[in-house]
Amino acid sequence: MNVLAIFGSPRREGNSAAMMAAALDALPTTAHIRRIYLADLNIAPCGACRECKTTGACAIHDDMEGIVPDITWAEVILISTPTHFSGVCSNVQSFMERTWCMKGMFKNKIGGTLVSGRRYLESSVNTLRAFMLRHNMILGNAGALGFSFTETGGLEQDPLAFTDAQKTAIRVTELHGLLHSNAKQ
Repeated sequence: MNVLAIFGSPRREGNSAAMMAAALDALPTTAHIRRIYLADLNIAPCGACRECKTTGACAIHDDMEGIVPDITWAEVILISTPTHFSGVCSNVQSFMERTWCMKGMFKNKIGGTLVSGRRYLESSVNTLRAFMLRHNMILGNAGALGFSFTETGGLEQDPLAFTDAQKTAIRVTELHGLLHSNAKQ
């Protein structure tokens, strides 16, 4: 199982990264994992130039181009994000916008969401679900939520955050098995 873990937070060691770590630890040892830290990349937001409608490719040349092989390789895509202003963080928003030109690239990949924040986490989960459904992905979970009432490290007050992250990994693994058992028949 090829798993692409997209860490969306501007903080490498933040709460959403801790949830992602819990999910990755719960994957089978046979899983192949690639990690992308959006905070380390230069990904501009979509400029709405519409060139992709004409050429099929994005007109912006930045680090997004380097992610394309990882997306193609992945069978499972996990995305973690903190909730900022009732939505996904700007790194994740820019990433999602820039996938508009990638028609069909995400189709039938299994997606999982890991969201942390103080409140309004459901808005971020819904944004990620809409992204995945728009790309014809298979939703792998209901959305793992981690409530934190402090800065980094506050998730210890919400043990369900880590349990839900682990359940996300278990569920995407189950779905992967179902899809591949049907493919062999």
